[in-house]
Amino acid sequence: MNAHRPRTTRTLAVATLALAASLTPLSASAQPPGDTSDAMERYQELGAQAAKADEDMLQAEEELAGKQRERDEADAALAEATRVLDAAKREEQRFRDEADELTGASFQSGRVSRWNAVLTSDSRRDFLDRMSALGVLADNNEENLTRLSAITGRADAARSTAAEARRAAGEATTAARKAVDELERRRQDLDGQIADVRQALGALSDAEQVSLQTVQDNGSYAGPPGAANDALQAALSMRGSAYEWGAEGPSTFDCSGLTSWAYAQAGVDIPRTSRQQWFAGRAVSLDALVPGDLLFYDDGTGNPDTIHHVGMYVGNGKMVDAPTEGQVVDVRSMEGDGHLIGARRIAG
Repeated sequence: MNAHRPRTTRTLAVATLALAASLTPLSASAQPPGDTSDAMERYQELGAQAAKADEDMLQAEEELAGKQRERDEADAALAEATRVLDAAKREEQRFRDEADELTGASFQSGRVSRWNAVLTSDSRRDFLDRMSALGVLADNNEENLTRLSAITGRADAARSTAAEARRAAGEATTAARKAVDELERRRQDLDGQIADVRQALGALSDAEQVSLQTVQDNGSYAGPPGAANDALQAALSMRGSAYEWGAEGPSTFDCSGLTSWAYAQAGVDIPRTSRQQWFAGRAVSLDALVPGDLLFYDDGTGNPDTIHHVGMYVGNGKMVDAPTEGQVVDVRSMEGDGHLIGARRIAG
């Protein structure tokens, strides 16, 4: 969530990153036919770097959202703990007052009233009745003292809970503020890299730009019946759609926006970003791929934390993907930038 640029614009930036990643060894997807110029290589390199920066920012956004949820939950817990504590205090005071009142009455009864009962009773029966009534008073006093002890215990527990809730709320607020700062830093880094990518895109020849924006593969591809094939056909139907940073369809996409949208059309929900999608479904070896599997690209280190691009396998060593800014959804070689870290099977 970008405070100074709509998410779609950010997605566009992500797309630029992804595009670069997909075009060359540093790009995770599109690979224009024929030799590439120095300008194209520069564009692809910057695009891959920007794609990683965009994923970093998406991750920062997710972390911020999580910290904000934690803060809201902590604030709600504090409010509830405070309410319970206030109620416990009122109950404690009410019964303390009652107990004090009974204690005073019992003291008077024990030290004075019993003698009065002896001196004023008209008969042995009257004396026994009066003493019995005083005994009830003493019993009630003991019962209320017991109740007061229980109430005090609950109040002490409520105080402890409120103190812990107050501490947690303070920590959650501090964490959320740090997440805001981190997101802003990531955003500024991404903005600078997007600007570099767009400059490199503008340096391409007209022919190169036209090639990037033209569908190169209109072939038919199919997988086994089921959700995976349904998602595959949905993705293929979007060939020619423009890449846009942060776009989730239905007319423009970034790389993970395309894969999440396609699976949604098949009735399957998967996470939004490529790094999150890496943990969806189950791992599948590259020699056992079937159409509909998701392919992931990192920076060459083999670290999932550096994943910046995702595409969908279509068969025959190819994938359909949304590369980056300046390109369109199309079928391309799954070789991408050579940094294919692995694959996941979402359905089937």
